[in-house]
Amino acid sequence: MERQATEARDSATHQALAVQASIAEATRAAGVMERVAAAMATSAESVRESVTISKDIATTQKFATELQSRAYLSVFFDSAIYQDVNHVFEATAVIRNHGNTPAYDVVFKATAQIVPVPFPEDFAYPLPDDSAGGSVSLIAPGATKLVHRAVAERIPDNEVDTVKRGGPPRSFAMWGIVNYRDAFNKTRHIKFAFTVYWQPWVAGMEKDRDGNLRPEPQYSRDTAHHNEAD
Repeated sequence: MERQATEARDSATHQALAVQASIAEATRAAGVMERVAAAMATSAESVRESVTISKDIATTQKFATELQSRAYLSVFFDSAIYQDVNHVFEATAVIRNHGNTPAYDVVFKATAQIVPVPFPEDFAYPLPDDSAGGSVSLIAPGATKLVHRAVAERIPDNEVDTVKRGGPPRSFAMWGIVNYRDAFNKTRHIKFAFTVYWQPWVAGMEKDRDGNLRPEPQYSRDTAHHNEAD
């Protein structure tokens, strides 16, 4: 009986040790699994961050490509004629594409008028129905298009010189808007407005070496408003 009791105690002790070892192994395995799960979570978060960064980079690169490649139109003064026996006040502006791709479906409205000086702050820069250009065109990179406009009627002859000098009380101005589509199928526009004046020669400089009268230099000034683009 004593021998059987001893064997039973030894067996119980062995089983207890085995259970403890099993518990320790299970605890170790659980710790490993926790670390694996944590590593997987970190990896998944890293993947999400990597995807987000890649999307941001792609968006930035696309935006940079558009900025570098798109059409950029500008409008600036080219030349003008003041009123005389045969002419009214007239002005010509240039539309130029400074971008690297064509500007498509280019249309414009423009007008030339005698306006008060200074411009009223609430001046609306109206564009009459007949101010639209007669065509829809493409302007290639580096290419230009001329826009010519004349005032609708003559002014009193005694006011011509004042208007030529830029006023006050009145001056000669041209303004308009150009709409177009770029290579990325986005609609764009540019508004422009400027006044034109002629600068008289300094005494003694009005004739060339052959004694012929030299044309007075022409200049333009952008107005405070209606000069914007996208």
